[in-house]
Amino acid sequence: MENHAHDHHGHSHGHHGHKLDLALGLTLLFAIVELIGGLISNSLALLADAAHMSSDVIALALAAFAGRLALKPAHSGMTYGYGRARVLSAQLNGFALWFLSGWITWEAIGRLSAPPAVHGGMVIAIGAIGLIVNLVILTWLHGEHDINSRAAFWHVVGDALGSVAAVIAGVVIYFTGWMPIDPILSFLVAAILAWGGWRLIRETTAELMEAVPDAIDTEVVEACLKAVPGISDIHHIHLWKLPDGRMGMSAHVEIESMLEWDEILPLLLEKLRKQGVDHATLQPESSHLQGDCAPCNDHHC
Repeated sequence: MENHAHDHHGHSHGHHGHKLDLALGLTLLFAIVELIGGLISNSLALLADAAHMSSDVIALALAAFAGRLALKPAHSGMTYGYGRARVLSAQLNGFALWFLSGWITWEAIGRLSAPPAVHGGMVIAIGAIGLIVNLVILTWLHGEHDINSRAAFWHVVGDALGSVAAVIAGVVIYFTGWMPIDPILSFLVAAILAWGGWRLIRETTAELMEAVPDAIDTEVVEACLKAVPGISDIHHIHLWKLPDGRMGMSAHVEIESMLEWDEILPLLLEKLRKQGVDHATLQPESSHLQGDCAPCNDHHC
Protein backbone atom coordinates (compact mmCIF):
# COMPACT_ATOMS: atom_id res chain seq x y z
CA MET A 1 0.00 0.00 0.00
CA GLU A 2 2.90 2.34 0.75
CA ASN A 3 4.79 1.93 -2.58
CA HIS A 4 7.45 4.68 -2.88
CA ALA A 5 5.36 7.49 -1.47
CA HIS A 6 7.96 8.57 1.09
CA ASP A 7 10.70 8.98 -1.54
CA HIS A 8 8.38 11.08 -3.68
CA HIS A 9 7.31 13.26 -0.75
CA GLY A 10 10.89 13.74 0.42
CA HIS A 11 11.93 14.92 -3.04
CA SER A 12 8.84 17.11 -3.33
CA HIS A 13 9.38 18.82 0.02
CA GLY A 14 13.06 19.35 -0.79
CA HIS A 15 11.92 21.14 -3.95
CA HIS A 16 9.54 23.33 -1.90
CA GLY A 17 12.36 24.10 0.53
CA HIS A 18 14.65 25.31 -2.25
CA LYS A 19 11.97 27.70 -3.54
CA LEU A 20 11.31 29.00 -0.02
CA ASP A 21 15.04 29.60 0.53
CA LEU A 22 15.27 31.63 -2.70
CA ALA A 23 12.16 33.61 -1.79
CA LEU A 24 13.55 34.26 1.71
CA GLY A 25 16.90 35.57 0.39
CA LEU A 26 15.32 37.86 -2.21
CA THR A 27 12.71 39.22 0.23
CA LEU A 28 15.35 39.95 2.89
CA LEU A 29 17.52 41.79 0.34
CA PHE A 30 14.67 43.97 -0.87
CA ALA A 31 13.36 44.68 2.65
CA ILE A 32 16.80 46.24 3.38
CA VAL A 33 16.68 48.25 0.11
CA GLU A 34 13.17 49.49 0.92
CA LEU A 35 14.15 50.43 4.49
CA ILE A 36 17.10 52.52 3.22
CA GLY A 37 14.90 54.11 0.51
CA GLY A 38 12.22 54.96 3.07
CA LEU A 39 14.76 56.62 5.35
CA ILE A 40 16.33 58.65 2.51
CA SER A 41 12.97 59.79 1.05
CA ASN A 42 11.37 60.28 4.49
CA SER A 43 8.47 58.21 3.11
CA LEU A 44 6.24 56.59 5.73
CA ALA A 45 4.64 54.54 2.94
CA LEU A 46 7.96 52.92 2.04
CA LEU A 47 8.93 52.41 5.69
CA ALA A 48 5.57 50.72 6.31
CA ASP A 49 6.10 48.47 3.29
CA ALA A 50 9.63 47.69 4.51
CA ALA A 51 8.10 46.61 7.84
CA HIS A 52 5.58 44.49 5.90
CA MET A 53 8.40 42.83 3.93
CA SER A 54 10.32 42.24 7.16
CA SER A 55 7.30 40.34 8.46
CA ASP A 56 7.42 38.34 5.22
CA VAL A 57 11.04 37.47 5.92
CA ILE A 58 9.93 36.03 9.28
CA ALA A 59 7.00 34.20 7.62
CA LEU A 60 9.22 32.70 4.89
CA ALA A 61 11.89 31.75 7.45
CA LEU A 62 9.21 30.01 9.54
CA ALA A 63 7.92 28.18 6.46
CA ALA A 64 11.46 27.11 5.45
CA PHE A 65 12.23 25.89 9.00
CA ALA A 66 8.94 23.95 9.21
CA GLY A 67 9.62 22.38 5.81
CA ARG A 68 12.98 21.10 7.05
CA LEU A 69 11.53 19.91 10.36
CA ALA A 70 8.85 17.98 8.45
CA LEU A 71 11.56 15.96 6.68
CA LYS A 72 12.86 14.51 9.97
CA PRO A 73 12.22 10.75 10.03
CA ALA A 74 9.50 9.22 12.15
CA HIS A 75 10.49 7.37 15.34
CA SER A 76 8.78 5.43 18.13
CA GLY A 77 7.75 8.62 19.92
CA MET A 78 6.51 10.36 16.72
CA THR A 79 5.20 7.51 14.58
CA TYR A 80 3.66 9.89 12.00
CA GLY A 81 6.85 11.96 11.84
CA TYR A 82 6.98 15.77 11.91
CA GLY A 83 4.78 16.55 8.90
CA ARG A 84 2.27 18.52 11.00
CA ALA A 85 5.00 21.16 11.55
CA ARG A 86 4.09 22.53 8.12
CA VAL A 87 0.44 22.86 9.14
CA LEU A 88 1.33 24.63 12.41
CA SER A 89 3.64 26.99 10.49
CA ALA A 90 0.90 27.76 7.97
CA GLN A 91 -1.56 28.47 10.79
CA LEU A 92 0.89 30.85 12.50
CA ASN A 93 1.35 32.60 9.17
CA GLY A 94 -2.43 32.86 8.81
CA PHE A 95 -2.67 34.65 12.17
CA ALA A 96 0.30 36.82 11.12
CA LEU A 97 -1.68 37.90 8.04
CA TRP A 98 -4.57 38.94 10.30
CA PHE A 99 -2.17 40.90 12.50
CA LEU A 100 -0.70 42.61 9.42
CA SER A 101 -4.18 43.41 8.13
CA GLY A 102 -5.08 45.02 11.45
CA TRP A 103 -1.82 46.97 11.57
CA ILE A 104 -2.24 48.29 8.01
CA THR A 105 -5.85 49.31 8.80
CA TRP A 106 -4.72 51.12 11.96
CA GLU A 107 -1.96 52.94 10.06
CA ALA A 108 -4.33 53.83 7.22
CA ILE A 109 -6.88 55.36 9.64
CA GLY A 110 -4.09 57.46 11.15
CA ARG A 111 -2.90 58.61 7.72
CA LEU A 112 -6.42 59.55 6.62
CA SER A 113 -6.73 61.96 9.55
CA ALA A 114 -3.24 63.40 8.96
CA PRO A 115 -1.80 62.37 5.57
CA PRO A 116 2.03 62.53 5.67
CA ALA A 117 4.03 64.24 2.93
CA VAL A 118 5.34 61.58 0.54
CA HIS A 119 8.06 61.89 -2.12
CA GLY A 120 6.08 60.48 -5.05
CA GLY A 121 8.99 59.86 -7.44
CA MET A 122 11.03 57.65 -5.11
CA VAL A 123 7.91 55.79 -3.98
CA ILE A 124 7.12 54.99 -7.63
CA ALA A 125 10.67 53.75 -8.33
CA ILE A 126 11.08 51.56 -5.25
CA GLY A 127 7.45 50.37 -5.40
CA ALA A 128 7.96 49.26 -9.03
CA ILE A 129 11.14 47.34 -8.14
CA GLY A 130 9.30 45.77 -5.20
CA LEU A 131 6.49 44.68 -7.47
CA ILE A 132 8.95 42.98 -9.85
CA VAL A 133 10.66 41.21 -6.92
CA ASN A 134 7.31 40.00 -5.56
CA LEU A 135 6.10 38.81 -8.97
CA VAL A 136 9.30 36.77 -9.37
CA ILE A 137 8.75 35.15 -5.96
CA LEU A 138 5.07 34.52 -6.75
CA THR A 139 6.03 32.61 -9.92
CA TRP A 140 8.28 30.39 -7.76
CA LEU A 141 5.56 29.67 -5.19
CA HIS A 142 2.47 29.64 -7.46
CA GLY A 143 0.73 26.29 -7.89
CA GLU A 144 2.33 24.67 -4.83
CA HIS A 145 -0.08 22.31 -3.08
CA ASP A 146 1.98 22.18 0.10
CA ILE A 147 0.04 24.28 2.65
CA ASN A 148 3.26 25.73 4.04
CA SER A 149 4.27 27.12 0.63
CA ARG A 150 0.75 28.46 0.09
CA ALA A 151 0.95 30.31 3.42
CA ALA A 152 4.18 31.94 2.27
CA PHE A 153 2.52 32.66 -1.10
CA TRP A 154 -0.24 34.67 0.62
CA HIS A 155 2.31 36.81 2.44
CA VAL A 156 4.03 37.61 -0.85
CA VAL A 157 0.63 38.36 -2.46
CA GLY A 158 0.15 40.93 0.29
CA ASP A 159 3.55 42.40 -0.53
CA ALA A 160 2.79 42.53 -4.25
CA LEU A 161 -0.50 44.30 -3.55
CA GLY A 162 1.35 46.69 -1.25
CA SER A 163 3.80 47.44 -4.06
CA VAL A 164 0.96 48.02 -6.54
CA ALA A 165 -0.73 50.33 -4.02
CA ALA A 166 2.59 52.17 -3.47
CA VAL A 167 3.12 52.67 -7.23
CA ILE A 168 -0.46 53.90 -7.80
CA ALA A 169 -0.26 56.15 -4.74
CA GLY A 170 3.13 57.46 -5.91
CA VAL A 171 1.78 58.28 -9.37
CA VAL A 172 -1.31 60.05 -7.98
CA ILE A 173 0.76 61.99 -5.44
CA TYR A 174 3.43 62.89 -8.01
CA PHE A 175 0.92 64.31 -10.51
CA THR A 176 -1.83 65.66 -8.23
CA GLY A 177 -0.37 65.95 -4.73
CA TRP A 178 -3.46 64.20 -3.29
CA MET A 179 -2.06 62.38 -0.21
CA PRO A 180 -5.17 60.43 1.01
CA ILE A 181 -4.84 57.99 -1.94
CA ASP A 182 -2.15 56.07 -0.01
CA PRO A 183 -4.28 55.11 3.04
CA ILE A 184 -7.37 54.52 0.85
CA LEU A 185 -5.50 51.89 -1.19
CA SER A 186 -4.08 50.43 2.04
CA PHE A 187 -7.61 49.48 3.19
CA LEU A 188 -8.00 47.29 0.07
CA VAL A 189 -4.67 45.55 0.73
CA ALA A 190 -5.68 44.96 4.38
CA ALA A 191 -9.00 43.39 3.33
CA ILE A 192 -7.30 40.97 0.89
CA LEU A 193 -4.72 39.97 3.54
CA ALA A 194 -7.51 39.33 6.08
CA TRP A 195 -9.27 37.06 3.56
CA GLY A 196 -6.06 35.13 2.84
CA GLY A 197 -5.43 34.73 6.58
CA TRP A 198 -8.96 33.43 7.13
CA ARG A 199 -8.54 30.79 4.40
CA LEU A 200 -5.29 29.56 5.92
CA ILE A 201 -6.63 29.48 9.49
CA ARG A 202 -9.79 27.64 8.43
CA GLU A 203 -7.91 25.01 6.39
CA THR A 204 -5.16 24.40 8.97
CA THR A 205 -7.64 24.17 11.85
CA ALA A 206 -9.67 21.58 9.91
CA GLU A 207 -6.51 19.53 9.26
CA LEU A 208 -5.31 19.73 12.88
CA MET A 209 -8.81 18.66 14.01
CA GLU A 210 -8.49 15.73 11.54
CA ALA A 211 -11.61 16.77 9.64
CA VAL A 212 -12.52 14.88 6.47
CA PRO A 213 -10.74 16.71 3.60
CA ASP A 214 -12.96 18.57 1.10
CA ALA A 215 -11.62 16.41 -1.75
CA ILE A 216 -13.35 13.26 -0.48
CA ASP A 217 -16.91 12.26 0.48
CA THR A 218 -17.31 9.77 3.33
CA GLU A 219 -20.67 8.52 2.05
CA VAL A 220 -19.29 7.87 -1.44
CA VAL A 221 -16.33 5.91 0.00
CA GLU A 222 -18.68 3.90 2.22
CA ALA A 223 -20.98 3.08 -0.73
CA CYS A 224 -18.01 1.96 -2.87
CA LEU A 225 -16.77 -0.41 -0.18
CA LYS A 226 -20.25 -1.83 0.53
CA ALA A 227 -20.54 -2.70 -3.17
CA VAL A 228 -17.72 -5.27 -2.82
CA PRO A 229 -19.17 -8.83 -2.72
CA GLY A 230 -19.08 -10.41 0.72
CA ILE A 231 -19.40 -7.11 2.63
CA SER A 232 -22.37 -6.84 5.02
CA ASP A 233 -21.69 -3.39 6.45
CA ILE A 234 -19.03 -0.73 7.09
CA HIS A 235 -18.89 1.29 10.32
CA HIS A 236 -16.54 3.38 12.50
CA ILE A 237 -15.24 5.09 9.36
CA HIS A 238 -12.57 7.76 9.86
CA LEU A 239 -11.01 9.76 7.01
CA TRP A 240 -8.25 12.33 7.53
CA LYS A 241 -5.18 13.84 5.91
CA LEU A 242 -1.88 12.31 7.02
CA PRO A 243 1.06 14.61 7.89
CA ASP A 244 2.77 13.74 4.58
CA GLY A 245 -0.29 14.90 2.62
CA ARG A 246 -1.72 11.47 1.78
CA MET A 247 -5.28 10.45 2.68
CA GLY A 248 -5.67 8.08 5.64
CA MET A 249 -8.64 5.92 6.57
CA SER A 250 -9.66 3.42 9.23
CA ALA A 251 -12.86 1.39 9.37
CA HIS A 252 -14.50 -1.75 10.74
CA VAL A 253 -15.64 -4.04 7.91
CA GLU A 254 -18.40 -6.58 8.50
CA ILE A 255 -17.98 -9.61 6.27
CA GLU A 256 -20.18 -12.65 5.82
CA SER A 257 -17.29 -15.10 6.12
CA MET A 258 -13.96 -14.41 7.82
CA LEU A 259 -12.42 -17.05 5.54
CA GLU A 260 -12.94 -14.70 2.56
CA TRP A 261 -11.00 -11.77 4.08
CA ASP A 262 -7.78 -12.49 2.14
CA GLU A 263 -9.74 -12.19 -1.13
CA ILE A 264 -11.84 -9.19 -0.02
CA LEU A 265 -9.02 -7.01 1.35
CA PRO A 266 -7.19 -6.41 -1.99
CA LEU A 267 -10.52 -5.44 -3.59
CA LEU A 268 -11.21 -2.93 -0.81
CA LEU A 269 -7.73 -1.42 -1.07
CA GLU A 270 -8.07 -1.03 -4.83
CA LYS A 271 -11.44 0.71 -4.41
CA LEU A 272 -9.87 3.06 -1.85
CA ARG A 273 -6.92 3.88 -4.14
CA LYS A 274 -9.38 4.98 -6.82
CA GLN A 275 -11.03 7.26 -4.23
CA GLY A 276 -7.64 8.81 -3.37
CA VAL A 277 -7.05 6.95 -0.09
CA ASP A 278 -3.44 5.72 0.00
CA HIS A 279 -3.14 4.54 3.61
CA ALA A 280 -5.91 2.37 5.08
CA THR A 281 -6.32 0.32 8.25
CA LEU A 282 -9.32 -2.01 7.93
CA GLN A 283 -10.53 -4.27 10.73
CA PRO A 284 -12.59 -7.30 9.62
CA GLU A 285 -15.54 -8.43 11.75
CA SER A 286 -17.89 -11.35 11.31
CA SER A 287 -21.42 -10.15 10.62
CA HIS A 288 -22.64 -12.94 12.95
CA LEU A 289 -20.90 -11.26 15.92
CA GLN A 290 -22.19 -7.76 15.17
CA GLY A 291 -24.96 -8.08 17.74
CA ASP A 292 -22.35 -8.23 20.51
CA CYS A 293 -20.38 -5.28 19.13
CA ALA A 294 -23.19 -2.86 18.19
CA PRO A 295 -23.35 -0.87 21.44
CA CYS A 296 -19.56 -0.37 21.55
CA ASN A 297 -17.84 2.82 20.51
CA ASP A 298 -14.49 3.38 18.76
CA HIS A 299 -12.47 3.27 21.96
CA HIS A 300 -13.92 0.14 23.52
CA CYS A 301 -15.08 -1.99 20.61
